[in-house]
Amino acid sequence: MIKHRTILAALGLSLCLGFASSAHAEDKALAESLFQEGRRLMDAGNPADACPKFEASQKADPSPGTLINLAGCYKALGRTASAWAEYKSAETLARNLNRDEQMKFAHDAAAELEPNLSKLELVPPKSKVDGLQVTRDGELIAVGSLGTPVAVDPGKHEIKVTAPGYRPWTTTVEVGPNGDAQIVRIPPLSVDPDAGEGADGPVSGDLSTPDGAGGSGVLPWVLIGGGGVFIGAGLVFGMLASNQASDAENDPTLCPNKECTPAGQDEIDSAEGKALISTIGVGVGAAAAITGVVLLLTQGSSSSAKAKQKSSRFANVTPVFGPRTNGLFVTGNF
Repeated sequence: MIKHRTILAALGLSLCLGFASSAHAEDKALAESLFQEGRRLMDAGNPADACPKFEASQKADPSPGTLINLAGCYKALGRTASAWAEYKSAETLARNLNRDEQMKFAHDAAAELEPNLSKLELVPPKSKVDGLQVTRDGELIAVGSLGTPVAVDPGKHEIKVTAPGYRPWTTTVEVGPNGDAQIVRIPPLSVDPDAGEGADGPVSGDLSTPDGAGGSGVLPWVLIGGGGVFIGAGLVFGMLASNQASDAENDPTLCPNKECTPAGQDEIDSAEGKALISTIGVGVGAAAAITGVVLLLTQGSSSSAKAKQKSSRFANVTPVFGPRTNGLFVTGNF
């Protein structure tokens, strides 16, 4: 019976890996088709239609080459900040995949754009407002970035400011090209007399977790569950990477005498990309799961102990993402 269960488990894992491999092959084929269509549109002088093709290709199968072409497409449209950001992303991805030529190209292209980037600074109100939310063109802006000039694409940008109990404030600013700099000072918000006291609003600040907050403590379980998903996905990608690299190295047509042909090197590069995804997935998943456990331990067990625990026990969670470090840092007293 044990042997039978082992065989079934192995068969189930093989089927899962087979489906994942087939799906990845389809993603690569889709990405290549979209990429070629994007190149055709660029050659025809139609970057407006080419950019969405490159975006979809990158989503289907991430590649530094696709990012470089996407950045060039944005540059052709005058979206200099978007182009600069994609060149920087391409540089990081190429470095992780040991593609020195693409890394250097992306680095030089980003450096060429940087001196002429247009910037927009949003200055917050002088008085602190709880639950303050600022959006630019519908995208939420991190509170920590307020007061700092940020690279933006030239053109019109809509700024909207909201907070519980206050009337929304909206303005439009036009940022010019070639290093233009604009500053928007957010005025004190007007109190909304129609808003009831104690109206629910968004939580501002860092991810501090006072004891007993949230009643049932949903966040820790979300972190633990999400961490498990990331770890599982990372392990699957790790197995796919190992199998793909091994198959390529042992294939006499791809890597005769351990000297890989261009097609064989493409397979090795693809395997390295999966390995990178595996490393990030497992690392972020483990960090999230550990953070969830820490938050569970720091939650109070009774309402009478909340005041004492709040002053002595806390946890601050900070997400960190970079070319060599991905995860969550947890600090505090437990």
